[in-house]
Amino acid sequence: MSLDLNYQPSVVVDTSGLTEEQWLGYRRGGIGGSDVAAIMGQSPFCTCRDLYYDKRGIQPVVNEEEGNWIAKSVGHRLEDLVADIFSYKTGLKVYPIRKMFCHPLYPFMRADVDFFIEFPDGRTGILECKTSNYH
Repeated sequence: MSLDLNYQPSVVVDTSGLTEEQWLGYRRGGIGGSDVAAIMGQSPFCTCRDLYYDKRGIQPVVNEEEGNWIAKSVGHRLEDLVADIFSYKTGLKVYPIRKMFCHPLYPFMRADVDFFIEFPDGRTGILECKTSNYH
């Protein structure tokens, strides 16, 4: 028995025109990559209970230190630059698709992809842009 991976993700919503609050509302409707560390008990910023309360609309996760907020804001603003550098260094075309996706069989599994990569052989890849600081 083999695992059939020949499927396309479903689109939850076009995120290009959403406010941050609307976007967060869609994120609360499922589990994304950023939630996994909390689920596994590995997040320094969010416990499993915090995540549950956030997803259920009981209490949002807001207990972030100012330094973490700044790091996240700067990291988000640098995504386009990081993608441009990646494209320049690799020669690969990168492009955004501003949509939130979900798995067609498990719609609670959600994804916001930073950029997609077009490979010379026609395949498509995913580019997640991360930055770091002196820590």
